[in-house]
Amino acid sequence: MQTFYALIDRYAAAASWQREAIEAEIWQRYGVVRAVLVLDMCLFTASVHRDGVLPYLSRIRRMHAITGPIVAAYSGEVVKYQADNLLAVFPDPAQALGAALSMRQRLLEGTPSQCVGIGLSYGRILLVPGWDSHGDATNLAFKLGEDVANSGEVLATADFIKALDASNKFHHEQRTLNIADLQFEVFCIAGDSNGPGY
Repeated sequence: MQTFYALIDRYAAAASWQREAIEAEIWQRYGVVRAVLVLDMCLFTASVHRDGVLPYLSRIRRMHAITGPIVAAYSGEVVKYQADNLLAVFPDPAQALGAALSMRQRLLEGTPSQCVGIGLSYGRILLVPGWDSHGDATNLAFKLGEDVANSGEVLATADFIKALDASNKFHHEQRTLNIADLQFEVFCIAGDSNGPGY
């Protein structure tokens, strides 16, 4: 992590003609192509205001206990938990989709109040394992999971859907969103996939 930020500081301090080489070094060391999953628990402010912080913290701990093993089962990597969010990455979009659907199902079992929104994206990112992830795919997954997805929704970017293997069939609804003055096609994934293990 210190090496990553040292390179970012070098990049920031460098003359314009030096930045291309530093940028290439950063991408060579930390650049990966991954499916990105961001899960956000819903109703944080209302729940804490109504019930106090301890019941919500217990729900966060339950989310951690459920989602960590699911990420591992689908060959993913937990990058970080932050407040009531999960950031995880997967080698393949099908693995991320399977994890998202499993998380949604497990978190709703027996606790309807534990509602979550999940954002999925795919692309080239800067990954600092066990610490953080940066890039367009990460930003979009956060936007979908935190700000756009309603309770129980799994939203995916068009790049994520395109990268899925054709054998993965699932029900989805296409939407057009305006995010930060940019227009995006997103897909709301409903129900279960017909693919294996979903």
